[in-house]
Amino acid sequence: MKFVQRLSIAAQLAWLFALFALLVFGICGAALLFFLDRSLQHERQHAQRTKLEVVMQMVVRTRAGGRVSDQWHSLEEHLNTLHHSDRSTYYWVFCQEAQGKSCSAGNETMRAVAQTASQARGWQQLHFDVAGVSPMAAESGDYLQVLGHAVKGLPPGDQVWVMVGSDGARARATLSHFAWLVTVVVVCGGLATALLGGVLTRWALRPLRELSDAARTLGPDHLAQRLDLPPKPTELYPLVLSFNEALGRMEAAFRQLETFNANVAHELRSPLATLIGATQVALLHPRSAEALQEVLTDNLEDLERLAAVVRDMLFLARADHGERADAIEPLDVRVLAEETAEFFESLLAESGTQLDIRGQATVQGNTGLLKRALSNLLMNAMQYAQSGTPIQIEVATEHGQCALTVVNLGPPIDDVTRARMFDRFYRADGVRTRGSGHVGLGLAIVRAVAQMHGGTVFANSELGVNRVGMRLPLTQRLA
Repeated sequence: MKFVQRLSIAAQLAWLFALFALLVFGICGAALLFFLDRSLQHERQHAQRTKLEVVMQMVVRTRAGGRVSDQWHSLEEHLNTLHHSDRSTYYWVFCQEAQGKSCSAGNETMRAVAQTASQARGWQQLHFDVAGVSPMAAESGDYLQVLGHAVKGLPPGDQVWVMVGSDGARARATLSHFAWLVTVVVVCGGLATALLGGVLTRWALRPLRELSDAARTLGPDHLAQRLDLPPKPTELYPLVLSFNEALGRMEAAFRQLETFNANVAHELRSPLATLIGATQVALLHPRSAEALQEVLTDNLEDLERLAAVVRDMLFLARADHGERADAIEPLDVRVLAEETAEFFESLLAESGTQLDIRGQATVQGNTGLLKRALSNLLMNAMQYAQSGTPIQIEVATEHGQCALTVVNLGPPIDDVTRARMFDRFYRADGVRTRGSGHVGLGLAIVRAVAQMHGGTVFANSELGVNRVGMRLPLTQRLA
């Protein structure tokens, strides 16, 4: 089995073709040998019966000129002539007349055999030693095949038995030669099939080798390169299509990783540069305790900002690795929204923004994670909502899911932004500036929380009304 696994596909198929060819040819050859053997036996029986009829007619004609015993020498000469014309056939005639005369072409044992054969149907086996004759060849075996018959229509008291024996050497030699021929044909046919199968398999696998050669050219420097799709219909078409789709996903992930690394470096570079510069300046000249405390306070703010970015990145990394939300419990989404809104009362009052909560539903989830996601949605809405316009939190049940949506009036979200707004570190141009100091991880965290609960995120914008939220399974869906 291990040897077969080490072979190439072409070699495995060639061996399979050879084995199937040997099996098919072998079965056909065995069937031919079987039918040839039956045919030869039938022909031998037919020929032996014909010769038996000839001898019986000879005996009848001999009796027309007198008794068999009186013309025995003439009859014996005819039997010898028949034997010399076909040395594979032997003839015996035994007679017993009422006057007490007898004649035979064999001993008394043969007379008894002839009487038994005359009463039997079909061939009887007679050992060569008993018959007193020698086998023609090694293929003759140990026995003759004999047929016997008693002559009818004789006077009362007269009996004549005729027996014909056949040596099967010629038939067995013919069958043996045919068996060797079949064996040679089966082996040669199997080898020819294996050779032809190997050639055809290599020819059929040529497109696969071309795809393999093309795949070797792919690399990090050619992320946009794809394999050429073979013409339809072909078994390789779905394989190549799936491979190209996988390449597309890998390219997107690679680009996202590049962007992520660049954004992380950018976000960490500024606070780190600030920390280093402030520390160097503080150490350049002797300073009072109050001045050093002020520097340390500023550095602490930057360090807390860095710590927050790192925590968010670690949280997103756990979500990317398929981590599911723990501490799951039934939650009233409306109550969760009201509790979250309490943290924004001062910000809402300062900006003169009114917050409305509508609808009610129950989901199975983690309270802390869902509050964090809803807080990010509210921060996003407050950042980009038109001044003085209300913000709404809508809780609705649709298609077996709970839709938690934050609605605000503001600049419309274009298709490019809507497609990427949940990516890490993504910030839209124009109105969506970086002036707030956010690093662009808020909505990415919303998507991560939704995925940890088996849900999805969405964003719609129509007629200046922006709707951003997430869909979560209801309680009975996760029971």
